[in-house]
Amino acid sequence: MNYDVLKTELQGTSYSAMTDSEAAEALNALVVDAKQAISAHDIRKYLMLVDKLLPIESSVLESAKAATRALDIFPLFDISEMAVENKLIAVLDALVTDTLIDATDKSNILSLGATVTSRAQLLGLGVVSEWHVTEARAM
Repeated sequence: MNYDVLKTELQGTSYSAMTDSEAAEALNALVVDAKQAISAHDIRKYLMLVDKLLPIESSVLESAKAATRALDIFPLFDISEMAVENKLIAVLDALVTDTLIDATDKSNILSLGATVTSRAQLLGLGVVSEWHVTEARAM
């Protein structure tokens, strides 16, 4: 446990009126929207299930070629990296423009990277126990 990080977090006003147990519970609650990597496999799987993978792979349009190439190059699209997220969005936008997918498909693909995490996980603390909070506050 990194008590320095925990102590700094607990100094925030949102924790000041909480008991140690309540603070630990708040830190561990899965309420923070986060991004996770999207695998090319999962994108292909989605496109196959909605009958759009084969039309994209067989298309001569530049957007389809770029999408197929991107799916080959990136085993994972780590959308927590802005450049990667922006490229994936650009590739999907081009497919939408060329009507190879629609806005719902784009949204569904991007949602594959949506997850919920805890404040403790974002801070790299792992699971925070009541006694961790007690110890950090005593420092």
